[in-house]
Amino acid sequence: MQRALHARAGLPLCALLGLVGCSREAPRPALAVTSQGAASGGPARRDDRARSATVRALEAGTLGPQDRTPVEQLLLVLDGYTRAKREAAGAPNERHARALFFCAQQNVDFSQCVVFDGTEAGAHLTGVEYVISAELFATLPPVERQYWHAHGGEVDSGVVVAPGIDDPAHTELMGELRSTYGKGWRTWNAETDPLPFGEPTLMWSIAPGKLEPAVRTEMRARRNREVE
Repeated sequence: MQRALHARAGLPLCALLGLVGCSREAPRPALAVTSQGAASGGPARRDDRARSATVRALEAGTLGPQDRTPVEQLLLVLDGYTRAKREAAGAPNERHARALFFCAQQNVDFSQCVVFDGTEAGAHLTGVEYVISAELFATLPPVERQYWHAHGGEVDSGVVVAPGIDDPAHTELMGELRSTYGKGWRTWNAETDPLPFGEPTLMWSIAPGKLEPAVRTEMRARRNREVE
């Protein structure tokens, strides 16, 4: 992601990605992901009729505007999976959770992402992830490095994609992402818990060869790409 977010919101996709000569055609629509699991049917479910009148007025534009600069920088969306580091890596099929990363880049070495379990209005915020360059990772003390996972395997296998982005831009973006490292914390297992219970969980990269067959089929469909 080293150049993906240099531009301001509102510029064409090609400009946002810093690419020269890429297609001016409108990007294909991103795949919608609907929240599922305990959170979607529990007390944290989306209910437009029961939301605050003040919030509804803000959405309608009838109240004064608020400064939303930090969240408006979340221009890049990545679609992937995560698993807890503490889970046994030797299992035939690793437990995993679908994760949508909404990211902003602070500089060429550091980006920050909020993680949701879907893309619709009722999606639940389930964690955060920080992304750093290989150069910055090399400066970390050994005791800190144990919390960071490499992205190369996930990118090369197609476990993580940027939905809706045209192929030339996607290829360059993934080339930048593959050398980075992430430190992610899941604050809510929305699939099994109706509310964010317990302590945050350190998340880790997915081993593509250990994913369930149904998940591998879904991943191929997301970008029409074979996952090895």
